[in-house]
Amino acid sequence: AMAKGLQAVTTFGDDAIISMQSQLLTFTKIGGDVVPRATEAILDLATKMGGDLKGAAVQVGKALNDPIKGVAMLGKSGVQFSEDQQQMITALVETGRLAEAQTVILAELETQFGGSAKAARDTFGGAVTALQNAFGDLLEGDGGNLKDAKEGVESLTKALSDPQVQMAFGQIVGGIFQVTTAVANALPKLTAFTTWAAQELAASFSG
Repeated sequence: AMAKGLQAVTTFGDDAIISMQSQLLTFTKIGGDVVPRATEAILDLATKMGGDLKGAAVQVGKALNDPIKGVAMLGKSGVQFSEDQQQMITALVETGRLAEAQTVILAELETQFGGSAKAARDTFGGAVTALQNAFGDLLEGDGGNLKDAKEGVESLTKALSDPQVQMAFGQIVGGIFQVTTAVANALPKLTAFTTWAAQELAASFSG
């Protein structure tokens, strides 16, 4: 439900968001209450930096899992933390307040990149991407909306795979080519006849 909601306001598909969240949850020190906020931070970071969701998830996941080392790694990627923030994060981690340290990191990510994913959706390119995502959902047919179409395609595939159908199709195609060849060979004669008839009629009408 969260992924579908975010798909509606960003350019990322719900399947990609779910896959990204699965990547995020491999970091064992990230609590479930942090995931929604971290998810949006990752979408914003990937949008602003032009990267993929998996890469952004790894960056944010490492930072939240180990804030002291994570802040330094984020700094190399262009996410800047002040000296005061770094000292605060270190103090919070060393006193066992990991969740508070994670909050500081997420707050800074929101300050620098917050709203980037939603802003990208509010463009012509974003609208086109959203249309592609919606069409992708339609083709998935999770709700059975394409069940009949799927069964029809499967029936056609089965029929076309039948050896007798393939043999008959080959004969039909061969016959079409034979007829086409005969028509092509007859065209010069037909043209000559048409020319002769036109000349004869012209001569007759002109006396």
